[in-house]
Amino acid sequence: MSIGGWQNLKEQFAIFGEYSNVPLEQLVEWVNTNTPREAVFAGSMPTMANLKLSTERAIVNHPHYEDEGLRARTMEVYSVFSRKPVSEVHAKLKAMGVQFVIIEDNWCRSRPSPGCGMADIWDVEDPANRHRKTSACVEMAEKPEPYFRRVFKNQAYDVFAIVVDPMAPPPQQAPPQQKQRRWSRRWWWRR
Repeated sequence: MSIGGWQNLKEQFAIFGEYSNVPLEQLVEWVNTNTPREAVFAGSMPTMANLKLSTERAIVNHPHYEDEGLRARTMEVYSVFSRKPVSEVHAKLKAMGVQFVIIEDNWCRSRPSPGCGMADIWDVEDPANRHRKTSACVEMAEKPEPYFRRVFKNQAYDVFAIVVDPMAPPPQQAPPQQKQRRWSRRWWWRR
């Protein structure tokens, strides 16, 4: 090895640091504490790889395995970034058995230059929906009901639960029960 190359390697190996991604750490912590171990997730492939490694939850698309079926599933998952109707995206995710979908805000809203946003790329793939103004992920973020329910949000990630039957009325929450007070003549001034 040349002297310059060896010197470069020594300099690179001398760099010490710590990787920190607080929003991802918050997401992983939320998933570990608020979802069952059998939960099935969908989202961008980099996020799914981290989620699988850190939480051992099931995922429907993974970047380290390559076959035709995975490419098809990833295309279905990535339809959340298209301009397809939210009902259609919901049906595709539900058919794959997805229970939670994770959307990264920078994948959804980012447009580095004209024609380079995820919705713009989908316009080439899906010209039938090109006329729609907003992408499904933006619509989900603004009004997830009745097809999705937002269950977690931080500065980088939105997690939506898939509503199994979007036409069913939302479950009614019982009003909180008030503790009944027991009064006695002797202790009536104490509460």
